Amino acid sequence: MNTTLLLMAQFEKTVIPLDAICEQYFSLSPAKARRLAGLNQLPVPTFRLNNSQKAPVCVHVDDLARHIDRQREAARNSWEKSQL
Repeated sequence: MNTTLLLMAQFEKTVIPLDAICEQYFSLSPAKARRLAGLNQLPVPTFRLNNSQKAPVCVHVDDLARHIDRQREAARNSWEKSQL
């Protein structure tokens, strides 16, 4: 399955507000996720669609999909190494 397409089906857009995904995908509260985004300490790039501080912080669906796929691959590699 294509992770990007499944995320697009879930969120029905390519640019997703960080607040909509932070708890499910990063186990962070919205406030903590926004704080870490401001410090560039999230595992995905974040951006605002304009220069206003009131604009929501967003993540592109491709970046989130790559993060999910990397985490899955790391887990798969770890699991395979533990198998006899």
